[in-house]
Amino acid sequence: MQSYPATVRPPADAIGTLSIIVGVIALLIFIGVEGALVFAIWRYRASRHLGGEAATFERNRRLEIAWTAAPALILAVIFILTLGTMAEINGAGVPAAMRITATGHQWWWEFSYGGVKTANELHIPVGTPIDLEVSSADVIHSFWVPDLGPKKDMLPGVTNRLRLLAPRAGSYEGQCAEFCGIEHAWMRIRVVAQSQTEFDAWLRTQAEPRTTSDTKAEQILLANICVSCHTIRGTTAAGTAGPDLTHVGGRATLGAGVIPNDVASMRAWLADPQRYKPGALMPSVPLSNTDLDALANYLVSLK
Repeated sequence: MQSYPATVRPPADAIGTLSIIVGVIALLIFIGVEGALVFAIWRYRASRHLGGEAATFERNRRLEIAWTAAPALILAVIFILTLGTMAEINGAGVPAAMRITATGHQWWWEFSYGGVKTANELHIPVGTPIDLEVSSADVIHSFWVPDLGPKKDMLPGVTNRLRLLAPRAGSYEGQCAEFCGIEHAWMRIRVVAQSQTEFDAWLRTQAEPRTTSDTKAEQILLANICVSCHTIRGTTAAGTAGPDLTHVGGRATLGAGVIPNDVASMRAWLADPQRYKPGALMPSVPLSNTDLDALANYLVSLK
């Protein structure tokens, strides 16, 4: 896989550098304006004029030209720096090594690596330029992981592209940055950056069908409305309205960041998802306590 050359910075670093430059320019302007104001107040104070006569000023063409030209020059410099940063964060001159599709739903994320689909957690290899192709299945969403790059709107019927690069291994947190409904605040993103070897192993696992052999719990799932919305590869469950659950047990959270992913939380989520995410399209599944226990253990076992 191709990586960014050492002379090319990750997108977030480029944006940070531009922000510092613009901030320093703004600070210098503030100091200059406030300094001129203080000087004018002191220089032309009433006590310096006999008889209380007001200070008078004559036209100063040079000053007028200067305070018109200086802001125009400053804005031109910022404009040029911004164009350069935009080209840099869009990966000018550095082709993408991988393309991943991201689709926003109310209120969760779907990520597709060719024929492999997962939800809410985006895995990428460290140091590899990724073109994330983003769109929406319903309303306008916005993908934003501050440590990795800028925001990018996700529009129904439109595919936008966002260049990502993770400079180091670890987890990067983000969320939807466009109000998209009642659970907008609970539409979290988790990007897991791994070494190339770890990523390849993860992707191979995601491509496999479910491996658990708990036939009884699986029959409970297949006999209920879960199959209308969810897919578990290797079974007859092939719904597409909700997240792919083939390897749901390997994710850190449930409901796009609402609660941790463990047996107790899974059971609570299955019993009453509206308690944790009001407005979510997932209904409560009418199951007995015994069936809830079995199904929660089964789903968490899908690593």
